[in-house]
Amino acid sequence: MAIAHVATEYVFSDFLLKDPNEGQSNKYKGVRLELAVDKIVTFLSVGLPLFLISLAFAQEVSVGTQISCFAPTNFSWRQAYYVDSFCWAAVQQQSENTPLWLHKFFPYILLLFAVLLYIPALFWRFTAAPHLSSDLSFIMEELDRFYNRSIRLAKKLASLDGKDGPEDSQSALDLAEGCFKYPLVEHYLKTKRFSRRLVVSYLACRSITLLILLLACVYLGYYIQLASLTDEFPCELRKGLLQNDSSVPSAVQCKLVAVGVFRLLSCINLVVYALLAPLVIYATIGPARQSSGFLRPYDMLPGFGSLGVVTPVYNDLSIYLLFLQENLSQLKSYKCLQVLELLQESSEEGFDTMCLLQTLGQVKTDVVDFKKGTCALKNEVKATKSGEEI
Repeated sequence: MAIAHVATEYVFSDFLLKDPNEGQSNKYKGVRLELAVDKIVTFLSVGLPLFLISLAFAQEVSVGTQISCFAPTNFSWRQAYYVDSFCWAAVQQQSENTPLWLHKFFPYILLLFAVLLYIPALFWRFTAAPHLSSDLSFIMEELDRFYNRSIRLAKKLASLDGKDGPEDSQSALDLAEGCFKYPLVEHYLKTKRFSRRLVVSYLACRSITLLILLLACVYLGYYIQLASLTDEFPCELRKGLLQNDSSVPSAVQCKLVAVGVFRLLSCINLVVYALLAPLVIYATIGPARQSSGFLRPYDMLPGFGSLGVVTPVYNDLSIYLLFLQENLSQLKSYKCLQVLELLQESSEEGFDTMCLLQTLGQVKTDVVDFKKGTCALKNEVKATKSGEEI
């Protein structure tokens, strides 16, 4: 009996999770507060313009100038350099329909879009994420504790197995009632059905991101069309002190060298932004299609299931379920329950979880007892043979 008791203790010790209060205060420190699709959208929508800006400035460094003006042959190199600088600083409009100054400020407009697209992520990180982090840590900790209480109950019932005393039966009944009378995590999640603060913040961030992406696509499409028209313009030189100087030509023809590169970068950016827009729409409807089906393994535990089937709707509960599903890798109890669920589904007969755990403990105990019984039998056979030889 002592061997069986020790074996049972080891079995349930393997199932039991470590208490989060025992030196694991930062157990859920790595909780993901951003969905994978949102991370992809933020990374590409912000990182791509910054990368293209670096290419634009690298092109400027390699070429040396973004404008080339056809100065008269009697101009010295200093005068020609002055003409390039003057015409670049005062880019003229060839006509009202071609604002060439957009070519000059193209990298800075890309930078502006990158900053604007990062604002929703910052807003979510500093307004909703802290509250969501504390709540998710609490929910996941309570789920692990609920699992531990179930294991402790199974352990207690296994230790009381074979005892028919009324006191032992009443003790087991009190233990079960005390463990599962009030499933805190489910009741806490139920209160989020009537709250909409988090879901409003989430939808606002996604809507702002989608709006900025659409505006960026409109601008980039317009810029591509503008760049295809012309990249040359006449630059007037007779201004200021040179207004009455007849030795200076009235205008010179200038060409914007970087327009071709800017047009290529605009096409790349436009294609990526056009592909990101459906992802943002997909993320926006995410809370409306989120259900509690992924928590089905916890239904095997006694006392769990009062949350019921969650109908997909826009409320804070859908946000919590969405991010809880994103952080399932942080839940050790979920992995253990998945194993138990597979064992339960693979059996021909339906097993209750408590019976399953007790059966596993009994099987392991029987194996240990069988090994020790085999060793004792071998020793007895050896002793008998030795006696016969004598």
